[in-house]
Amino acid sequence: MQSLHISTSAMRGIQQALDNTANNLANIDTVGYKRRTASFSELLSDSMTDQPAMDNQNRSSAAGLRIGSGARLGMTRLDLAPGSIEETGKPTDVVIEGQGYFLVTKKIKDAAGEIIREESRFTRDGSFKIQYDDDEGGYVLHTTSGHILTDENGVSIVLQEPIEDIKITPDGEISANGDTFKIGVWKVDNPDQLQQVGQNLFDAELDTEENPMAKYENAIELRVAKLRQGALEGSNVTMTQEMSQLVNIQRAYQLNSRAIGISDQMMEIANSLRSR
Repeated sequence: MQSLHISTSAMRGIQQALDNTANNLANIDTVGYKRRTASFSELLSDSMTDQPAMDNQNRSSAAGLRIGSGARLGMTRLDLAPGSIEETGKPTDVVIEGQGYFLVTKKIKDAAGEIIREESRFTRDGSFKIQYDDDEGGYVLHTTSGHILTDENGVSIVLQEPIEDIKITPDGEISANGDTFKIGVWKVDNPDQLQQVGQNLFDAELDTEENPMAKYENAIELRVAKLRQGALEGSNVTMTQEMSQLVNIQRAYQLNSRAIGISDQMMEIANSLRSR
């Protein structure tokens, strides 16, 4: 029975690793996407110490027999390797060179159209578009998901006119028609703890109107990031690496599936011997 538990727990983790690889491949062309790698951890194991004395002599390992319970998917780590940078020439396209994330916000409304809260998200996707926003009373830079780019204080950047001639400096200063803002780029100490919420976004874990400086540091001021206008960062997913991982996952799944089949045959033989 123990072999069945070990193989089934391993197959469960392998299925999750397969889903992770599939998600990476699905986002191979997503701007600013960071791939995740699966890592496994061992489940609790039992130790049997009732061995004959002669078996305990001249051994370098610990006393007793260790009986494992299999493995599981421990966590998926965020691969922070930079993606390839593509020059687009669009003034509203911005790429982060180095560490850090853009902070974008979106107002959540109820059925009556009343604002009930504001959600804050992190993203590396710098493909912004200009659009008029009724709630902000001006033109904003927003993502494809409708989230608005914020400044170094976590406040939405609002332009008074739909100007295409926007200048963005490497230190994050954005200027248009005499208005000047400072784009916020935030450094996260432990990116593995960021929760993916879909649409290439991460939960920033900020309350409504909470200043991001209370939890995060400005990556530009720390000199670990700078901005480049007119370019986008591609996904850091590579087809060859993911396909190689996919082959390893398939082999591991087949091995555990075969182990379950052999265990079933062994129990069938044992039952047939007992019935005689």
